[in-house]
Amino acid sequence: MMKLIKETIAPLYTRMRYFSRAQYNGLALFKTIWFNLRALPWRQARKLPIFIYRGTKVYHCGTFKITAEHVVCGMIQIGKLGYKAPGNGRIANYGIIEFKAPTILGGGVIIENRGYILFHGETQVGEGTTMLIRDRLEIGKYTRIGFLSFFMDCDDHFTVNTDTLNVTRNKQPIVIGRYCWIACKAFVKKGVVLPDYTIVASANAVLTKDYSDIGEYCVLGGVPAKVIGRGIRRIYNWKAEARLKEYFDEHPEATTFDPGIAGDQIDEYCLSNAIHL
Repeated sequence: MMKLIKETIAPLYTRMRYFSRAQYNGLALFKTIWFNLRALPWRQARKLPIFIYRGTKVYHCGTFKITAEHVVCGMIQIGKLGYKAPGNGRIANYGIIEFKAPTILGGGVIIENRGYILFHGETQVGEGTTMLIRDRLEIGKYTRIGFLSFFMDCDDHFTVNTDTLNVTRNKQPIVIGRYCWIACKAFVKKGVVLPDYTIVASANAVLTKDYSDIGEYCVLGGVPAKVIGRGIRRIYNWKAEARLKEYFDEHPEATTFDPGIAGDQIDEYCLSNAIHL
């Protein structure tokens, strides 16, 4: 009996004491404990891998899966507070949500899922983003989604063509590639497929189709979204970003900067020293 207490209850109690001191970060401790016990098998729940922050309302847990190689405390953060959230976050999961690696869902995020959502991980979803999923949403690793974006893979209602009398399918999966950067207030509709390294310009771009044929390093923008730039990729290297900020602050007249790299060094320049979750 004592061995059982030491192996199960004691680790949970230790985490409770630790996170009771973390309330200033907005963590909803008891909701976090309840959610982990409700949503996950005990072997994972006891590690408290999912943090629920204050201001996040949970209407239905549904099925949550963490299929990461290593499950650690706080690797999934839901409702993390910031200053862009327009209101409370809401989780109504009647389907399956799977996480393959650490993921942050910002404050005010609304998820109503009756299908399947897959986060490949190392992903940040901006505050106030809404995901209404009836079929499938897949978000590639290292992708960043700006605040107040909207994902909807279904029209919810059906329509009939009055000429052919055919009724069209009202839902299609959404698949977002790796290292994509979707800027704020983008609207992503059913059937959208984005290649790796796609940038969606802010604000109010409306994505409506499969963009697989555009290739990597493209910028999409407009209503409906179309290619407005090619050969552009985001710099995740925080050291490079710090140097760039310093340079442009010191040279307000400058519009470009030559980092002095060769073409085969672009991956290292953009991705080394990247801050992942």
